[in-house]
Formats: sequence, structure tokens, C-alpha cells
Amino acid sequence: MPPYDYDLLVIGGGGSGGFTAATTALKTGARVAMVEAGRLGGLCILAGCMPSKTLLHHAAQLKDQGPAARRHHPAVMARKRTVVEFLAGKREEAVAAKQKQGLVVIPGRARLAEPHTVEVEGRHLTADKIVVATGSVEMVPPLEGLRESGYLDSRSLLELDELPASVVVLGGGALALEMAQYLVRMGVETSIVQRSPHLLSSEAPEVGRTLAEALAAEGARIYTHTALERIERDPGGGRVVHFRHQGRPTRVSAQEVLLALGRRPNTAGLGLEEAGVELERGAVKVDRFMRTSQPHVFAAGDVTGVRMVVNLAVLQGEIAGYNATHPQAMREIDDRVLPQAVYTDPQFARVGLSRTECERAGLDFAEATYKLSGLGVTRTYPQPPQGFMTMRAERKSRRILGAEIVAPEASLLIHEVAVAMQLNATPHDIAAIPYAHPCLSELVNLCAGRLARALG
Repeated sequence: MPPYDYDLLVIGGGGSGGFTAATTALKTGARVAMVEAGRLGGLCILAGCMPSKTLLHHAAQLKDQGPAARRHHPAVMARKRTVVEFLAGKREEAVAAKQKQGLVVIPGRARLAEPHTVEVEGRHLTADKIVVATGSVEMVPPLEGLRESGYLDSRSLLELDELPASVVVLGGGALALEMAQYLVRMGVETSIVQRSPHLLSSEAPEVGRTLAEALAAEGARIYTHTALERIERDPGGGRVVHFRHQGRPTRVSAQEVLLALGRRPNTAGLGLEEAGVELERGAVKVDRFMRTSQPHVFAAGDVTGVRMVVNLAVLQGEIAGYNATHPQAMREIDDRVLPQAVYTDPQFARVGLSRTECERAGLDFAEATYKLSGLGVTRTYPQPPQGFMTMRAERKSRRILGAEIVAPEASLLIHEVAVAMQLNATPHDIAAIPYAHPCLSELVNLCAGRLARALG
């Protein structure tokens, strides 16, 4: 008899990272089980990427209707539910297909009872290797009056049958901005309250400023450099958010408050620390092989606290699943080229190292910026889009280190740079391509040309 019930047990296998880990390990012939407490599909399908993009795409078609756009919200939500059901159904079909190949699916909540033992709803299961892929949960700050006043989060907002007349969005990250743009385009009076000096605080200031200008032009009120103090109910049943704005006491009233301050790794109640798995600021600490401080325990996805994006979760899941079943020939994760985007209008996208990351690494690099307004094609739009691109490369090797774009369809344009980085191309290589004219992609070509000249 084998010493363990399973060769690999995945805790939280319904999301992208966990399911990828399970299917990767299954290919080796390993005995694999995954435990999932919720519906199969994970955050992206059920309450994240896909439903939010459905709302944004519909709002883009309704943005010129003003307050009248609100009447279309029930139809948009019906369409969103159709999308979620379709995609969740596809994930369920994929899991069912893997079950026929030997995958064992165990519903319920799991916790590590002993180093190689996982407790699931009173059952004790043993495994040689374990992958933790429990994702993330909404970050709820200890803000006075928040719980008493009530608030919306990303999940509850995506289930509203009717839109409120006004909303205060707490936060200035990706989800906050995407949902704020949906709300304002659907005729909802929208305010954004952000703690940092600019929106998308982890990115370059000019990124946040450009997006702030775009959102303000559509009617959003934006407060940056704030300090939240408290929230209270007003006599009419709405909410009043009290904060300091650039040092001055400020208050904003709205029918609802949307909490969008980010997400944190979902590690509570898993028994990780008791099992000797080290956490760092609440996240499972992993190395480049996706191993935790316990060599037989791996982790993947949002629970690691690294950039919480699906393409990274999939990559981490693949590495974790492979290494858990190939202890003698483990692979190191290669996330040097990892495009990510914010799907506002204009969009923001980036790949590789930012300017700050290059400086922290002590790299000798050159950087060039090209404004979108320099493209002739922008003059052909009824409302010329605003934005820019910045690209940087190492001086000695000329290899591209990273880039960011603020522009329509930036999520598509960034992949030109990603492919170039993957193939170790230089700005000179991109600049030498005779791009089609006129098109937005010329932004990449012209920015690369400017950087090539800076490099010499």
C-alpha cells in the first residue's frame, strides 16, 4: 500500500492556479486530489476578470446616454450572468474530464492538520506533496463605521439588480477604476477616494494622472492623497465618507460605498503556520520553485501575495504542479515577461521592469516616452484619445527591460513588447519593422525608435 492517500493534494483547486497545478501533476500519472470549498471557476470567472469586463464592454456602448444608461443595467447584468454561467460551465466540464482521467475532487474546507495530513470537513487525507492555492479575499480595513454603515464589494456590486444613484469608491487600484468607469458611464454619480498621491499608486505617477484626467472628463470626482477617517449613515439612508484631502477635512455623501482597497491572500484558518509554513505579511512565502518553507508544500496564485493576475497564477500553478511531481528535476519559474493590464478607457498595460524597479536593481538603462497625440491616427477619432508609451532598455546589451502603455487597446499593444522581450529583441529591431499606417500600433514602433536613438 502507498504510504499516502495521494501523491499530490491541491487545496483550493477550483481557480486558475490550483486547477493548473492539479492537471499538470495528473499528466505524470500521479494520484491527484483537489479540495474546493466554493464553486469551480475561481475569482476570475465567478466574480473578477470576466464579469467585470462584460460590464465594461457594455458600458462603452452606453456611455453617451448619460443618466438614461442606468435603465440598461438589468439587461447588462443578465448578460453578465450568462457569461459567468457559460465560463463556469466550461470549467466544470474540464474538471469532469480530468476526473475521468483519475482526478479526485473533494468539496469542503481544508486545513493542514499535520505536515502531510489535510483535514476536510472532519475527514483526514494524507498526501506526499501539497499545493496551497486558496486565492485571495477582499481587504477590509478597520475603518470606523464601515461595517455598521454597510458597503458594497466587488462581488455584491456585480450582483446588483439596480444601480444606486451615487457611489463613493474607496480605492484607486485596477478594480476600483474599472468599476468606477462602469458606474460613471451608466449615469451613476461617482467619486473616487484614493489614499496615495495618484491613482494606480504602484505605477508611474503619469499613468495615474492620465487615467484620472480621463475619468474626470467623464464626470467622476477624484480625491487623491487622502486619509480615511470614518463612515456614517445619513438620515436618508445614504453614507457619508469623512476623510482628509491633502490635509483638509472633507466629506462626500453617496447612496452606497464601494470598498475596493485591494485583496489579501486567503490564508486564514488553513493551519499553515501550525504546520510550519512561513507567511510573510499574510502571504505564503515561496521560492522560485514555488516551494514554501516546508519542502513538500508548494503554493500558487493570489495566496502567494505576488502580483494577483491570472496569467501569473497559471504559470505558478504549472511550476508548482510540475515540481511537486519531479523532485529531482525541478523547474524555476520564469516570470520576466508577464504582461498585465487595467481595462479602463484608455487602458493601461505594462510588461517587465518599471523605472523604479530598474533603479532599485542598479541597472544602467535608457528610457524613452512617446505621446499618443504624436500619432496621426489619433486625429481620425471623433474624440482624439490621450495616452503615452514609455519603454526602457539596458544600455550595454540593448535588451528591453520593460514598458508601459496608456492608450486604447493597450492590453493588446503591450504584447508586441512582450514578444520582443521573450525573443531578446532590441528597440532597434522593433523600430526596423515597417508598421502599417495609420494604426495605434505605431506607438510601439515610434517609441522603440526614439529609445534606439537614445541607446545609440
